[in-house]
Amino acid sequence: MSKIVLGFALFCLVGCLAPAGAVAQMAGDANGDSVVDVADVVYEINYLFIDGPPPVVYECGDPNVDCKINAADVVYLINYLFIGGPDPEIVGCDWSEPVNLGLPINSPNGEESFRMTPDGRMAVFVSNREGSYGNGDIWYCFWDSISGSWSEPQNCGPHVNTMIEDLGPCLSPDGKKLYYVQFYRPGGYGSWDIWVSTWDSVNNEWGVPENLGPTINTDLAEWSPFVSPDGSKLYFSNNWGIWVSEWNGSGWDTPMLLDTTVNSCSDEKHPSVTADNHTLYFTRFWYRYCIWVSHWTGTGWGPAELLPLQINDPIGAGWSYITADGRKLYFVSGREGGVGSGDIWVSERIPIGKRKHPNEAK
Repeated sequence: MSKIVLGFALFCLVGCLAPAGAVAQMAGDANGDSVVDVADVVYEINYLFIDGPPPVVYECGDPNVDCKINAADVVYLINYLFIGGPDPEIVGCDWSEPVNLGLPINSPNGEESFRMTPDGRMAVFVSNREGSYGNGDIWYCFWDSISGSWSEPQNCGPHVNTMIEDLGPCLSPDGKKLYYVQFYRPGGYGSWDIWVSTWDSVNNEWGVPENLGPTINTDLAEWSPFVSPDGSKLYFSNNWGIWVSEWNGSGWDTPMLLDTTVNSCSDEKHPSVTADNHTLYFTRFWYRYCIWVSHWTGTGWGPAELLPLQINDPIGAGWSYITADGRKLYFVSGREGGVGSGDIWVSERIPIGKRKHPNEAK
């Protein structure tokens, strides 16, 4: 059965089973009809794999209460409905108190723009530390699962870094391409442009970067590129807000400006999305830079929500990055307890207040 036919069948089934009127919060009740049954399994599959709408009450679609919605929740519901598994639960989710990444990632010189490959094995970031070529260089490092720490960062080298600022790096999902921005680099289209460097496995170095061309770059300032974990979308910002371009198999298509639910009359930057392409984190200037989140509704991005104070403390936060699984949020802040004037911090999505709800299906 084709994806389109399957999607249509699921849509019809869910539409027939979906409720009208007020929606109660019942654990496992993804479609909001006040009953937990096979229709909720179908609804979750539609959401996860066929770009269907999210659970009517988002937390109800997370019956295993790990603060993320994925295939494990489908398995949990099936186990509950047919194999006598444990009851679904509802949990409130919040962000933990941020932790400073410490050495060797942070230094007294200031860091920003921390991004990883989806598997979490490689990271890039910007630093002014000793060994830089200029006023902000891009560095990379690897996660050592044995020691549980990051390797000593390495400079991306003279093909990438220059005597002026080299900023906003992100990696392709396989870690072989490095996207970043440079200011008036020869061969660009004006102001800040997005460039891409490919790893040269023969010479063991980052290669000479290529400009992404006029489809993406303009005479405005293009900024903070981010390639989605599946490699299908390129998010970036310029003077008008956050844009997205789709990979067509040979290049990036004409970008589209995101909805006004994300873009405002303010300044939006630093987009990143989860692996399911359903949750978008970004930075907005709102009397200071703060981090916001928007959820995909099935037809567009929902109203942006400001993250809580432990993330956006009184001095603000920026350069946000969400991991592919949606569990950890990395960002830059000059808050107390850091190594330098601006450090990279991380907060984890954690469950709070677990509670069960009556279930009419069992």
